[in-house]
Amino acid sequence: MRETDRDFEARHGLSRWRRGAWRFLVISWLAWVALTGAVPTEAAVRSDLFQATAPLADRSDAALNAAFQAALRNVLVKVTGRRAAATDPALAPLIAEARRYVQQYHPGQDGQISVGFDATAIERWLAQAGQPIWGRERPLTFVWLGLQTGPQGGSVVTRDDSSELKTALDAEATARGIQLLWPTAADLQSSHVDYAMLGSAPGTSLAEIAHHLGGEGVLIGHANAATAAANVRWTELFQDQSREFSGTLEGVDRAADLYASLFAASGTFAPVDIEVDGVGDVKEYASVENYLESLAFISHVAVEALSGDTVRFHLTTRGGIEPLQRALALNGLLEPIAAGDGGLQRFQLRR
Repeated sequence: MRETDRDFEARHGLSRWRRGAWRFLVISWLAWVALTGAVPTEAAVRSDLFQATAPLADRSDAALNAAFQAALRNVLVKVTGRRAAATDPALAPLIAEARRYVQQYHPGQDGQISVGFDATAIERWLAQAGQPIWGRERPLTFVWLGLQTGPQGGSVVTRDDSSELKTALDAEATARGIQLLWPTAADLQSSHVDYAMLGSAPGTSLAEIAHHLGGEGVLIGHANAATAAANVRWTELFQDQSREFSGTLEGVDRAADLYASLFAASGTFAPVDIEVDGVGDVKEYASVENYLESLAFISHVAVEALSGDTVRFHLTTRGGIEPLQRALALNGLLEPIAAGDGGLQRFQLRR
């Protein structure tokens, strides 16, 4: 039996007056947010997942419909996390109706059209069809890429590189909905990383430097040329996983595949209660609530009870507690702590 607000108040010594005052402050602060447009945020998110470009053959209605469908195929690869989404028969009915989900479009360069789709409507369709949905918050992937330029030597690709290879890798990352983080020349100098080190240093050492520079996932590559068809040997490290593979774009694609397998959620919605400790003021409360509401697999967030600096949230989540735990571990805003009575999931707000 779920504990009522009155039971929670009695157990924690929380008066109705204090609880009401807290809610008054919360409502007042959220009203201020609405008026000023100020919204606290703790997580970096991809804001372009429901936008894509596609070729536009001409200005006819048929060409426009074809462009909308092509753009939606690109969006579905990013949103579901699946490479095969563009050709999946299960998604064909959605793609056929692409035009009804278009919110805006405008001509781009080189005969392309840029299209923005209705995120809420598409997520609703995918959820009803039992398809995975990968939210906007995604790991940053740091890339160490050694480029062979001679029999015994080479260079490390940096953020300012404009080679065909780097351009192709960045384009594939955009197509898969992930972001690559490249070292700057200053990063190489301060970290004492050069081509020789990439070939000899343990992956764990390079991963540690990458994490210090802002990466969450790490790709270590060795390329034999700077062209878009270069042969690249990759090592991928993320959390406790390490894998090796070859192929020009395989590093980016395998990283996206792994992230999607961990963070994309599917299945039916289920209720989940959590407690968050360390919520000291209204601003921190709103930050936690806004973050939870931003997760694509959470459809509803409600406050069950308040006690001191502890807030109990009642969530409606797709896939249950596991996708939630993985997402929270990625963001780092809420750190898991010992479970409460009855296995209640508890977290500590990190400042």
